[in-house]
Amino acid sequence: MKSHYCVVVIGGGVVGASVLYHLAKFGWTDIALVERAELTAGSTWHAAAGFHALNADPSIAALQDYTIRL
Repeated sequence: MKSHYCVVVIGGGVVGASVLYHLAKFGWTDIALVERAELTAGSTWHAAAGFHALNADPSIAALQDYTIRL
């Protein structure tokens, strides 16, 4: 592990992993993810059954569509 990063994402849940994934996808290389236990073991694990396929908010619906396609 280095002593300096441009971005450090704290938490390896669905949001943290997604942020790190998209930064890497856009070419960022000086990034790290810090997780205290195992990936997706916290609130992501508790919400795993809370997936909603339909949403009245167009922005959230677009994000869900992107996530499903990804």
